[in-house]
Amino acid sequence: MNMKKSNLNQIIKIISIFTSAFLLSRMSHAFLAIHETAEILPNNYYKLGIAPQFVLSEGGGFNLGFHADTHIDQDLDGRIAFGGGNTDFWTQASVKWVPFPDYDKQPAMGGRAAIIYSRDEEKNYIGFQLTPLFSKKADTRYGNMIPYIGLPITWFSSKSKSFTSTQFTVGAEWYDFQDKQIGSEFNLNLSNAQTSVSVYFNFPFESSTGYKKY
Repeated sequence: MNMKKSNLNQIIKIISIFTSAFLLSRMSHAFLAIHETAEILPNNYYKLGIAPQFVLSEGGGFNLGFHADTHIDQDLDGRIAFGGGNTDFWTQASVKWVPFPDYDKQPAMGGRAAIIYSRDEEKNYIGFQLTPLFSKKADTRYGNMIPYIGLPITWFSSKSKSFTSTQFTVGAEWYDFQDKQIGSEFNLNLSNAQTSVSVYFNFPFESSTGYKKY
């Protein structure tokens, strides 16, 4: 009888753990992908982009994001982004700082800071994200590309509670095109986030000549 009661208590405990994890994961619907390398735009350049994202966890889903990048200073770029879908609505403003550019055998090394607002299922979240970011240009059998990795760590806060979301990001951007850049990215959920895969398309502009073809 005691053995049956002990087994029942263990089952209840396991169900409680999984239920708590599910409820917490439902609060992590912010769009947390990076969709950029550690490269800095040339002076007077900016670009517009579109990024479809396919959510692989929590039953799947789809987000569509848009972003606009601008060059700020020698080692600084800025970005404004927004989108929706599986997450009802999200927007963010970010700054990318790369003090160590891609040179010889050294990869580009820097970081990205973002302020995020998201609304999902009538819940509002404010987030602050820090991302160590590394990339390296490569000439491969698949063309000229820039593989990159990052670790987005996001602190979220709402009226009811706060939590931290962490992902591991790996991606690549192909720039061997005359009028656009094409990228793909995989985000692995490490804590209170989503596992997803996405593609994105960047269209570069130059301030004096407009739409840029290389």
